[in-house]
Amino acid sequence: MIIGNKVYLRPIVREDLANLNRWRNDEDTFRYLGGGFMPVSIDLQERWLDSYIDTTGNDKRFIICVRENDEPIGMIGLYNIGWIHRVCEIGLFIGEKGARGKGYAAEACRLLEHFAFKYLNLRKIKLSVVADNQLALKLWKSLGYREIGEHVAKRFIDGAYRNVILMEKFAENSSGGVRLSSCLSCFDPFPAEGCWAA
Repeated sequence: MIIGNKVYLRPIVREDLANLNRWRNDEDTFRYLGGGFMPVSIDLQERWLDSYIDTTGNDKRFIICVRENDEPIGMIGLYNIGWIHRVCEIGLFIGEKGARGKGYAAEACRLLEHFAFKYLNLRKIKLSVVADNQLALKLWKSLGYREIGEHVAKRFIDGAYRNVILMEKFAENSSGGVRLSSCLSCFDPFPAEGCWAA
């Protein structure tokens, strides 16, 4: 488990299916998420469960639980991990409405970022967020993600096309993607170890 002050992250287990299905079928929760709102039967979601549980590949999903009472309140994950370039995407939702606005999402993100940078050796996390989703934008900005672009009319949500903002965050020792151990050594056709550019 990845343990914080208010919440902890744990791998998904089969007993999470009922919660996952309930959250997935809540329009309020899934309206702005990448796949959009589409009701899904528990039978279909059960067929997906093995891929949710598997943390050995390029997607790593976790259930967010409240430390005080072990209540599962949502899901967070790293997706499309690129091991060569050391980049991934992040996504989360708080499915339990009573658990929103309590700082759980922010702490869950910090925990997963720490895991990504310190244990998976990733250097950059990116995400996309619907421009109308002001609460999510506020969260990501407060966590240090910066806007790098925008897709116009990217997603069709609730009867209208919505813009999607692209954001990213580098690990502390990898900000901006360029690190030079010595300026001159980087002009060498065989640069010294530790000299790289992204």
